[in-house]
Amino acid sequence: MSTKNIIKVSNLSKTYRKGSVGEVKAVNEVCLEVPEGQFLTILGPSGSGKTTLLNLIGGLDKPTGGKIILDGLELSKLSESELVRVRREKVGFVFQAFNLIPTFSALENVEAALAPTGMPKNERLERSTELLESVGLEHRANHLPAELSAGEQQRVAIARAFANKPRVLLLDEPTGNLDTKTGKEILKICHRASKDQGQTVVAVTHAGYVRGYTDRLLFMSDGKLFSEIPQEEFEESTY
Repeated sequence: MSTKNIIKVSNLSKTYRKGSVGEVKAVNEVCLEVPEGQFLTILGPSGSGKTTLLNLIGGLDKPTGGKIILDGLELSKLSESELVRVRREKVGFVFQAFNLIPTFSALENVEAALAPTGMPKNERLERSTELLESVGLEHRANHLPAELSAGEQQRVAIARAFANKPRVLLLDEPTGNLDTKTGKEILKICHRASKDQGQTVVAVTHAGYVRGYTDRLLFMSDGKLFSEIPQEEFEESTY
């Protein structure tokens, strides 16, 4: 039985103008298919185009050329309001900077993601509590972000990303602000949660230890994707 590709990217490009440098292709003719339920990691150094590619897949940015189909929808054909709905209903985001609301508790940060759904307050609280339990933070539910460690803040961000049961979860350097031990714990949580809840995950990172926490690994350099490490770009010692 064939598996549906929930993400399909064809000849995708994103070009920026950089002063005297001229045009820079952050994403260069990328083709990619991601089956439902897969945990895909794209590994590469800073400036390789990883985050730009992730933003394009999530509808946060628009391509210069090519096509993105997400869960059967061609993103370039959607209006801005339709893109907002897609991001709210189909995509969860986890960023390096956590992006938590500083005046909200951990529980309130997760619950905030459910507010636009119209879900009753008691159901939102129940769902948010379950999500914090799933990342091992039920005992920190009433703490503000400033009272949490970096690893705990990222766990809250992960719980929030899973709140709406998104079809696709996009992780942008989710371990970038964490030490190696905590980073591995975060990736383990993401991988387990994605399998338990059936999400498709695309993670981008420069941390080589992701190899033990992913179903599929690709490499990015100069806006292009590779299935094997180009030795002139990636040295084993770097990762």
